[in-house]
Amino acid sequence: MIKSFKNTSKIIFLVFIIFIFSFNLLKVSSKIEKPILYQLQNEIRDVVDNSKESIVSVVSINVDVDPILRQWYEQFKGTPFEYYFKDYVDQTPKIVGSGVIVSKDGLVITNAHVALGAPNITIKINDKIFKNVKILAVSKKLDLALLKIEDSNLNLKPIVFANSDNVKVGDIVFAIGNPFGFELTVTMGIISATNRKLDTYVGFKYSNLIQTDAPLNPGNSGGALVDINGRLVGINTAIASTSGSSSGIGFAIPSSIVSKFIQDSKNKTQSMSRPFLGVRVADLPDYLKSYLNLSYGVIVVEVIKDSPADKAGIKKNDIILEFDDKPVNSYDDLVDLIMQSNVGQKVKIKILRKNKEIYLYPVIGKQ
Repeated sequence: MIKSFKNTSKIIFLVFIIFIFSFNLLKVSSKIEKPILYQLQNEIRDVVDNSKESIVSVVSINVDVDPILRQWYEQFKGTPFEYYFKDYVDQTPKIVGSGVIVSKDGLVITNAHVALGAPNITIKINDKIFKNVKILAVSKKLDLALLKIEDSNLNLKPIVFANSDNVKVGDIVFAIGNPFGFELTVTMGIISATNRKLDTYVGFKYSNLIQTDAPLNPGNSGGALVDINGRLVGINTAIASTSGSSSGIGFAIPSSIVSKFIQDSKNKTQSMSRPFLGVRVADLPDYLKSYLNLSYGVIVVEVIKDSPADKAGIKKNDIILEFDDKPVNSYDDLVDLIMQSNVGQKVKIKILRKNKEIYLYPVIGKQ
């Protein structure tokens, strides 16, 4: 019994000696590593400060105020009923999202749900608001929109693009945007996963997304996800959350997709001609999908006379199933596929007509 106690005492003493030695070693180590930490901190500051110069606020201003609502608001101003009319007459600029500068002369990339969700888009850079903003291109399928600030005296700082195909799980990233209207907020995290798919309750369906644990909140949409060199790896677009706020699962559209969308949009704008098929379509109702045993497709409700579609033989009530071997899940799908085509390009369209599948080959025209 006494022998056992002596052995225990020796073990406790040995552990104490190891602890003291380790503590002193850590103290020495921390003194050695402190300059490295300061250097790392300064480098992070430089990266973030450099990237922030390319981030803008997408602002909505309620320009057209109903005079009757204005009258009611003035009548009830100062009473509890003021609240019911305030949002309709308030002309204070409201930040609805973020954007990223991609050219010196005023091209800005953001999400489609940001651009289409603002009744009157303006862009705020630092303290200056640009009211003359044009939507050059929009893709609801990709959830991207390319905006142009119409101002001849611009010399903005475009962000540098990284190749998102090279990002790896564990890479350090920074999210920069305007969550809840707090401008140029920076959060930090890592790449949590790649090639994620996501369906949202507002109808947007995403694929090939980058997942990050860098906190994202409402207002971050359209902002930048940058790497440790300050290069764009993605456009922040959505979160998975039960509360509507960050739960550590955020998603960004990869920069490779963003870059291609910008280039395609610029090419079509410069050529001043948009690809044109000449059909008006509608999404298939669920009952019709069930009846025809289809999981995708859109129905043609109108064919424009002498259009490429008309010349190729597409008819009203045809169901378009595929466009160049790509399934057409919705109206937005077809619009995107047409816009990604080139004027003069022959495309293959798979159609269901009277329970028979046929292929037609229209040549894309211009509009």
